[in-house]
Amino acid sequence: MVLDRYIARSVSVGCFMASFVMLSIFAFVDFVSQLNSVGTGDYGALQAAVFVMMQLPQRLYDLSPSILLLGGILSLGAMAANSELIVMRASGISTMRITRSVLQTGLLLAVLVALLGEYLVPSTTRMAKAYRAEALEKKLIVGGSNDIWARDGNRYVNVKQILPDRQLKNIRLYELDDNRRLASIIHAEHAQYLNDEWVLDKISRSDISTEGVSTSFEKQLKMKRLILLELFTVLELESKDMSAAELLTYSEYLQENKLDDGEYKLAFWIKVFTPLTCLAMLLIAMPIVFSTTPRSGGVGQRLILALLIGIVYFVINRSINHLGLALNIAPILSAAIPLTLVVLVSLFFMRRVN
Repeated sequence: MVLDRYIARSVSVGCFMASFVMLSIFAFVDFVSQLNSVGTGDYGALQAAVFVMMQLPQRLYDLSPSILLLGGILSLGAMAANSELIVMRASGISTMRITRSVLQTGLLLAVLVALLGEYLVPSTTRMAKAYRAEALEKKLIVGGSNDIWARDGNRYVNVKQILPDRQLKNIRLYELDDNRRLASIIHAEHAQYLNDEWVLDKISRSDISTEGVSTSFEKQLKMKRLILLELFTVLELESKDMSAAELLTYSEYLQENKLDDGEYKLAFWIKVFTPLTCLAMLLIAMPIVFSTTPRSGGVGQRLILALLIGIVYFVINRSINHLGLALNIAPILSAAIPLTLVVLVSLFFMRRVN
């Protein structure tokens, strides 16, 4: 329908403009925060700018609910200020019909947000952290978004995946002799830093000599040095940067080992509800724009209102999330309560508009 396409185009343009403005502001703030590290190793202003650019998908995902709120208020508020919404309603189009068109567009945008958080954010965040660490420490070789190399003397370490709590998966160690020839290859499925040493599990070792290759297997191997802990801290992904699949897998691992998985379960449910939160933010914009008239104020007032709503939601959301962890509330409830509040408030004001 023509109406649906027109509203979809208006909302999409508004969200694009909001994305550009908010990402520009946060990119500048992030760049300034990186200036303290400029001059260390090979990390210069150009490398800092590249790092900030690589972090933009993660910023976009984090800001997506606020972007949809701001984009919805900007685009639909402009339509209301130009009396377009009044004309639509005078033509017999109900507020619920207009809201449905807006939410249809919001659903598409929410799907894009979900795909962004599941596939693009984890890989680009890993690449960004590895890129920064390589420039700072000059001891990393980055072979891909999940392929990290580190050197320690005559040993080269290849790590396929870095997990929280100082854990590594799929590790290979290549040891050279004094003549710089390959002497041994060690593969471990898992490693964790415990009691000031690295504990490697499920080991296969291949020793190489002029006589041939001999292979042995061990259940566990302990090493004092594997990779620098400083590099590990730089490269480690936070729970909010992991994909939903990774969070679920790691949470199950923690449960199997009788460890607390509350933070990762909460992050998982936040990932699940973030696209729905984007829809809820568009919904809460509807009563605001329906109460806008050509005489009710300019774009500045709507921007301030959107900013205040975004700040209030951020504070309430973070408070409930942290309170839920502290009180051992089910993570799904801690993640769902802020979303439920937004929907209820939106529906309440929508009924008043009608």
